Amino acid sequence: MKRLLLQSLGFVALMCAANLCRAGLPPVIAVCDDAAEWPPYTYYDRTNGETTHALTGFSVEYLQRVLANKGLRFSLELLPWKRCMAEVQEGHYAMILNASNNEERARTFLVSRPYYTLTLVYFYDAQRPRPTVKSATDLRALQLCGVRGYNYAPFALQPDMIDTDAKDLPQALHKLKHGGCDVVPDRLEIVLGYQLLGVINLQQAGIRYAPVPGLPRSPFSMLVSRNVPYAAELLAVLNDGIAEIESRHGASDLAAKYGLPQEGLPKR
Repeated sequence: MKRLLLQSLGFVALMCAANLCRAGLPPVIAVCDDAAEWPPYTYYDRTNGETTHALTGFSVEYLQRVLANKGLRFSLELLPWKRCMAEVQEGHYAMILNASNNEERARTFLVSRPYYTLTLVYFYDAQRPRPTVKSATDLRALQLCGVRGYNYAPFALQPDMIDTDAKDLPQALHKLKHGGCDVVPDRLEIVLGYQLLGVINLQQAGIRYAPVPGLPRSPFSMLVSRNVPYAAELLAVLNDGIAEIESRHGASDLAAKYGLPQEGLPKR
């Protein structure tokens, strides 16, 4: 499997000085995320259009900063999304890097404070009449395509209201284009991230998007396994690190580097 070891600054002595030895935190935190990528937050770097083994993105660098303050490092592996969630739930990995929250996830995992937000939109086929969506409630009257294991609670949708057979967003959009549904509700920045990587081309495919009226931006957090012995300590490290970054510059430099709007960062 493709695997990336990202090292933060610091040594074991620094960890002990920060009381992390007593807390039982391992020097390397095992992290997983979605194999479909989550650009521009977590994705494989491209060189001359070719996919490399190097993982990069806003979230990757953000976590580096959070852990560097405590002398920690992390390993990151991209797995099929539902498998990643199951592995973290069982404690085989310590945490997930990018996730929105809902009631089920809050019961299953420890949820960090949000560290970025995304725009909720719906995608539709420009060659068919544009669906009438005046509020999130209107989505429920349409045939919806989504991605297996993704959270659609921010769209005020229940799991049984959406067909989630697709393994990733490009496949869901392909299904839309071939008449499998009326719209795909999802996060704008991620689809535009796929487009920058050359995975999809909305204009060429004849797919357009529009905001879902009345819905706020969707916050994203890190999820910590409840089944690792250092769960509470790790959550505290993440929350303290996020708060520290917000108190300084809010990672505005990372947002600019990855072409993300400043409004997607938490307010200080």
